[in-house]
Amino acid sequence: MTERTESRGRILVVDDDRTNRMMLTYRLEVAGLETATAENGLKALQILRESDFDVVLLDILMPEMDGYATLDLMKHDQQLSRTPVIMMSAVGDLDSVVRCLEMGAEDYLPKPLDHLLLTSRVNHILLRIRLEQMEQRLGHVADAVTALAEGSLPAAALDQVAEKDDTVGRLARQLQRLAAVTLER
Repeated sequence: MTERTESRGRILVVDDDRTNRMMLTYRLEVAGLETATAENGLKALQILRESDFDVVLLDILMPEMDGYATLDLMKHDQQLSRTPVIMMSAVGDLDSVVRCLEMGAEDYLPKPLDHLLLTSRVNHILLRIRLEQMEQRLGHVADAVTALAEGSLPAAALDQVAEKDDTVGRLARQLQRLAAVTLER
């Protein structure tokens, strides 16, 4: 999984209704999130291939390419398949909800959207992404500790983790210093 999330999440809002797009982006930006918009599935796929997003909010009923087709193409595209998608629609029947979830949607929210619920669901996904990234980075540090104990830590093994200015990055930098001293002996 590529590391996309920094301090703010990037959300792509896909809805054919301009007013809905504006209301959603406003609410998400007030919540501290970065947004971009697309008016249909074709445009969304183009934007997603040009830039990374943490979450896609995807309307079901749209012209040119509906949300079902967009979700299907995303989930069968290696580059886009791991991007979480929250489906949203005024179509509230259980069959539609089940279909979206079976196709790989992360969640399904009925319209009109409750903005607190929307923000909560998006933040939940962003937190999960950050935790997965942290776990991956800690895995690199654990592998480096094992390699250091065996006397074979490659010089650049922790460079990517050490670039971050957080606790795991500081730990990686300290481990690099320790490795330099230990392996010189």
